[in-house]
Amino acid sequence: MSSAHGAGIAVALDNFAYLMAPTSYLEQVGTAPTNACSGYGDIASNRNCWRRGDLRWYGASITAASEIGTHWTESACASGDFMSCPRGGTISQFSPFDNPYLMRAWSPAGMDYQGDPVNSNPAAPDKTIYEFLAPTSQPDYMLSFWGEIEAGATRNSATQTLSQGSGTANGGGLLQSQTLIRGNAAGSVFRLFKFTETGSTPRYGETFGIMYTSHLQGDFRFSVAQTASSPNAIGAPPQFQNIGGLYFRNVEAFIPLGQLYYQALVLNAVGTDGGFSVELTQVPDDPNVYPTYYGQSSGDDRGFLTALQHLAYRNTPCSGWGANSLNCTNYRASHGHVRYGDWHPDLRIYSSTTPSGDPGDSGIAAGARNLINGYIDSDSNPANGDDGDGIFFRACDGCGPFNAYAQRTTRIDKRGETSSMHITQNYNCNSDGSGGCSINGNGPTQNGPGNTGRVFPTASVNLGDARMEGLLINRFEMISCQAGVC
Repeated sequence: MSSAHGAGIAVALDNFAYLMAPTSYLEQVGTAPTNACSGYGDIASNRNCWRRGDLRWYGASITAASEIGTHWTESACASGDFMSCPRGGTISQFSPFDNPYLMRAWSPAGMDYQGDPVNSNPAAPDKTIYEFLAPTSQPDYMLSFWGEIEAGATRNSATQTLSQGSGTANGGGLLQSQTLIRGNAAGSVFRLFKFTETGSTPRYGETFGIMYTSHLQGDFRFSVAQTASSPNAIGAPPQFQNIGGLYFRNVEAFIPLGQLYYQALVLNAVGTDGGFSVELTQVPDDPNVYPTYYGQSSGDDRGFLTALQHLAYRNTPCSGWGANSLNCTNYRASHGHVRYGDWHPDLRIYSSTTPSGDPGDSGIAAGARNLINGYIDSDSNPANGDDGDGIFFRACDGCGPFNAYAQRTTRIDKRGETSSMHITQNYNCNSDGSGGCSINGNGPTQNGPGNTGRVFPTASVNLGDARMEGLLINRFEMISCQAGVC
């Protein structure tokens, strides 16, 4: 295979599904806290105190994105809603033979911790990595799991079952939820390599490094409302309402975690009782690394205009960026974005196909919306109650309406309330916030933070679209350990 173009092991999967039993789980167990609660109910010994918290994630599955499937209880689910069934059937052409998953070992070019080039000579490479590539295109599928938060448990998780020493029997509580993601991770990349941090006192030195470039796109739903027949008991698969909860529609999240070869995800032990940390190592403080990591356009010393250019020319390949082609490649390798909803600011200068080297060339044409001020036209943002796009809350089947603010913000500006905007009051609501609204539609927008004193009852409310561009992670660390250890 080494003599073939694109050498590697191709993994083609058709009619694919991955299902854990709805009762199979991963668990994170808490410890007895200081200042623990000793009483139950509305008494002094149950106020301003803490209870142990346990987390469990059940039944992780990857199945076909279908409107017909099963609930966690294995009962039929056929409501016709696009995000109602957590478990479907098999996925046809999950990774077809002409666009498969690919595993390979090779030696791509990069930069080491000192800013020196790595693998600059393909005939005599310095480092070899393992790489796992997702297909460049995939059908949507359903990634789902359900979970529970249990407060107040006293059991020994190593020797006792979930029914013993439960939190609900000790004055605590239980909250169960489900998470549904309908989409795919096409274009994601997972890499393993040897990370070598140098310096007089390196934090890790030479160690095992991970790099993951995550590219997720699709729809998300998080819900807690259960049906009347759901058991709502610890460890028992629940049955959630067909609709309802918090939704994110038309999501695209591109997040690079690590860079070859100067930044890596590193696993480490914390204490001696099973604690651990996951750290995205700090970018080296080296001027040779900065140009590659930040990827700023020529003449831009702050980075804001570079970010503006990349949003304006987001559909232009780096090969079309002229003198800034290499800067473009570096920027897109290190900077991510998270977009909720399909609203895109119309910033592109259509008469130009190549960004100039001038940092003032932001791609903003005369009359276009101004990204700096962040205008969102009411006709390009989801209307009140719309559940077809963006971020929205939706009531469950048979549930009553909930109250939402009558004057909702349409623009949040970093310069403060006077530069922010909201829809003017056209809801004719009772002034005491009790509802009783007669909605006449949205009026013109005006400056100000909005009015939180009046609300209107609704079955769904849309918070709008959101975008985070130029996401750059210099260092990140997550630690899981017992109380008092870290």
